[in-house]
Amino acid sequence: MPTISPLTHATLDEFVRAHRLAVIYYWAEWNESDIVMQQQLDSQIPVELSAQFAFGCFDVDPPEHHETCRRHGVLNLPFLEFYREGLLIRTITGISRPEVLLECLREAMERTDFSAT
Repeated sequence: MPTISPLTHATLDEFVRAHRLAVIYYWAEWNESDIVMQQQLDSQIPVELSAQFAFGCFDVDPPEHHETCRRHGVLNLPFLEFYREGLLIRTITGISRPEVLLECLREAMERTDFSAT
């Protein structure tokens, strides 16, 4: 189970810059799909893979977070961003199969071109 750091509009960008590999999980307490995503993050990522990443979670509900969500293109939840060396390389919107999540993590570790998909 990875450690997931709570982030705010004031800490998100620095968190991404401070870690070679980072995953940001955008969520809301009222969204039932986020319960499933949280379970996947907690139980489906092997320790040896999760140890390579810094995981952050960003609650979309506080009004001060709305501009950050707009800037990052968060339109639906759950929403995941995958970063390598501070650059966005992949996003996932909605619930994905655990295999897709693992594929995205492995891709982030190996990716050399940094055009987001």
